[in-house]
Amino acid sequence: LLIGTHALLYAKDLPQAALLMTDEQHRFGSAQRQMLQTLVSKEERRPHYIQFSATPIPRTQAMIQSELISVSIMNELPFKKNITTKVVGSKEFSSILSHIEQKTQNGEQTLIVYPLVQKSDEVPYQSIEEGRGFWERRFEKVYTTYGKDAQKEQVLEDFRKDGSILLATTVVEVGISLPKLTTIVVVGAERLGLATLHQLRGRVGRHGQSSSCFLFTRVENSKRLEEFSKTLDGFEIAKLDLKYRDSGDIIDGTIQSGQRFRWLDLAEDESIVVEAKRRVKKLIDKD
Repeated sequence: LLIGTHALLYAKDLPQAALLMTDEQHRFGSAQRQMLQTLVSKEERRPHYIQFSATPIPRTQAMIQSELISVSIMNELPFKKNITTKVVGSKEFSSILSHIEQKTQNGEQTLIVYPLVQKSDEVPYQSIEEGRGFWERRFEKVYTTYGKDAQKEQVLEDFRKDGSILLATTVVEVGISLPKLTTIVVVGAERLGLATLHQLRGRVGRHGQSSSCFLFTRVENSKRLEEFSKTLDGFEIAKLDLKYRDSGDIIDGTIQSGQRFRWLDLAEDESIVVEAKRRVKKLIDKD
């Protein structure tokens, strides 16, 4: 049994494997998945391949609906999530601040996800370095971490035990358990894919407690974010992602979004695909 990260893609010699499994498949590119499969193959022998995802990328969702890959769906949760999601702009910042102050007084924790660590003229939002002074002046026990922070594991552990507010990048998307975390604010939410937003939102309310997710954006009337805010269902979010990004090339696989069939929209025409599959199955059974 060999367990690893993306580092396995650069290993010189991997043993032949009968089964290959990738978790969070949307974090791997098509070329990377193909490379990994090749690394554990021998001549013509290819492994069985299982991919896991709470929100499949558009190409994978299209392939599922087209029955080009087999799928098993686990849609039972250990508890019902109670997360309210709201799209907010600059004018509503004071209400977010009041919400955070109240939750902090109740001993609950808040996560604020910034798009950058340092200032950039190309991004119309504050970075962690620009914003941290405001939070540190207003609150106690404010912690900060990001992807290249050598101390991030310790920072996350310290915050989990004693923190009020955590300022971070999407490094917190997966892999941490924060039982007291009930509020998340995603700054520049329109810059992130729906799968990433879904993963981030999944950090709060992990024990069923009432929680909030604020999608902070300067874009007015973002239909994509509004639709996202109305569902907690990862499969519905995957369909939304397919709707807004298109399926990509489901045959070749190097283009994962942005392409579609000329006469068929896999996001909108699911009923047609279902009927087509029914007719094909009828013909096969007849033969």
